Amino acid sequence: MDRHPIRSFLLMIALTVFAAACGGSVPNALAPDTILINGKIVTVDTDFSIAEAVAIRDDKFVAVGSNQQIQALAGAGTQVFDLEGKTVLPGFNDGHGHVTLTWGKKVDPIETRFRSAESIEEILDVLREKMETLGPDEILWFDRGPSSPSQFKENRWPNRHDLDKVSTDRPILLSLGPAGSHAIVNTKLMGDVGITRRTPQPSAQGLQGEIVKDRAGQPTGVFLGWAGQSLVRRNIQLYSTEAQAENILRASEQMLKYGITSVGDPNTAVFSTNDNIPFMRSYQKLAAEGRLPVRVNCMPRIPFLTVSLNECVNYLGSILIEPGFGNDFLLMRQVKVVVNSSRGDFKLPHDEVKQLFKAVHRAGWQMMVHVGGGEAFDVALEAIDEAYEDYPEGPQRHLITHARNPSEENLEILVRRGIMVDPQPGTLFGYSDDAETEEGRYGPLPLRTYLDRGVGLMISSDQQPVGPMFHIFEAVNRVRRSGKPIVPEEAITVEEAIRAATITPAYSVFQEDVKGSIEAGKFADLIVLGKDILSVPSMEIKDIPILRTMVGGEFVYINPDQDPDQEVKFWDPGGSRYLKLDVGGEWLR
Repeated sequence: MDRHPIRSFLLMIALTVFAAACGGSVPNALAPDTILINGKIVTVDTDFSIAEAVAIRDDKFVAVGSNQQIQALAGAGTQVFDLEGKTVLPGFNDGHGHVTLTWGKKVDPIETRFRSAESIEEILDVLREKMETLGPDEILWFDRGPSSPSQFKENRWPNRHDLDKVSTDRPILLSLGPAGSHAIVNTKLMGDVGITRRTPQPSAQGLQGEIVKDRAGQPTGVFLGWAGQSLVRRNIQLYSTEAQAENILRASEQMLKYGITSVGDPNTAVFSTNDNIPFMRSYQKLAAEGRLPVRVNCMPRIPFLTVSLNECVNYLGSILIEPGFGNDFLLMRQVKVVVNSSRGDFKLPHDEVKQLFKAVHRAGWQMMVHVGGGEAFDVALEAIDEAYEDYPEGPQRHLITHARNPSEENLEILVRRGIMVDPQPGTLFGYSDDAETEEGRYGPLPLRTYLDRGVGLMISSDQQPVGPMFHIFEAVNRVRRSGKPIVPEEAITVEEAIRAATITPAYSVFQEDVKGSIEAGKFADLIVLGKDILSVPSMEIKDIPILRTMVGGEFVYINPDQDPDQEVKFWDPGGSRYLKLDVGGEWLR
């Protein structure tokens, strides 16, 4: 039996005895600071119990029960909040969200035009405009631009000769391609970092990247893939500790609007291990100053396939903290590793994957492993499986993120080793109507299969539209934008989806005893909903507004519109915009 309900029950008995001894009033020294009454409180405890009221003292829940039980605990100074029948959930835990360098980036109208540019000439005009805002020694750069050369009317990437038309004496850097994985630089920057025709191709070293060269063998200024981009960015620090701290605070304002009280942030732009330093320091700085608005699992990234295996392994020994470092608002226990399948000139080095995973496992770090395809899924799980064979005492609860299209063999290893999965159900919304299941594998995001096999399932936003309510909606309905379901037999229940967005992410980092459910002794993190998620038609779940968000016993967000029928929009960090996600229609901006 879960111990928290017992603790809650015993505490209520003790305080009720005090109340009776004191003439019906609990002494202020023992009384809750706040009680919430007349609600439908979905505790997400072991039994998924529903309560009417909850008591809070300091920053924790101290009792959960009926109105009568909780009201009996109130003292003269206790604040009473009437929920008026509204539904309450534990605060959402978005276990995989790119907070620091994506969600929190300040919206720049010039950068927005860069991202939507449709010609190379338009790119150059935007660069000229941006250059007028810079100091004499600043690098001219844009992050996360157009994702494909087909977006340009020229049907090619810009090159250094194009960028040289803007400036030959100021370094210029553009980050483009899928997730910003490619870099385009001018001749000045290429010379500053020492790139010549003799620079070895990353792909020839087992790394994921390519230097594009012309017919004469000269670099064109186009560097494909993370390893290609690393050649020009590894010694350039574009994000300071202070700038990243500002981004975290900016993103937190958005997160609280969507009921996110805990988040896992895997470092995004890592072109050398040094890129983890300002990222980690920004969180440590805010935590030390008591300024983190949400609870954070801060994940440095091991830039595997971007830099050499030796550099990655050596980095593990240089991290100056032990896994599990942190306080009530900051945790450092996991590292992020990306493994993509072979393609083009890049061939995934299977042996090196296994060497790295064994090194991380032995060092005591949990892994969040990004897998980008069937081969990557297979090799990553084989590597974890072998790591346990060599070192059974290593950390538990490693995690596969995205986790699309597993094979039967993948499922067997997931179950045998207790490896968890972290899909993003919101991605189902964008699938085309003719999308097909990969032969020999389960369909995209087989949530039902994962749960039925006993695999720990959490759901997250990643870089999709932010809002766990939307991902719960998709986990339950599995509907595409057109309205056509995608592998509907893989849908899960509302209760299962709520667990996957609250208690399971807490469990994934060994924090299930302190958060993730509304039980005595846990942090008082909760959200108040505009409608009852357990009774509305499932297609209306995404339209449920968050009316209030509480962190540590304080309401840190109060929706200015308390109308339960308000229009709900979701924050799209990639496009710096809000979206209303309509089924059967367009993504409305």
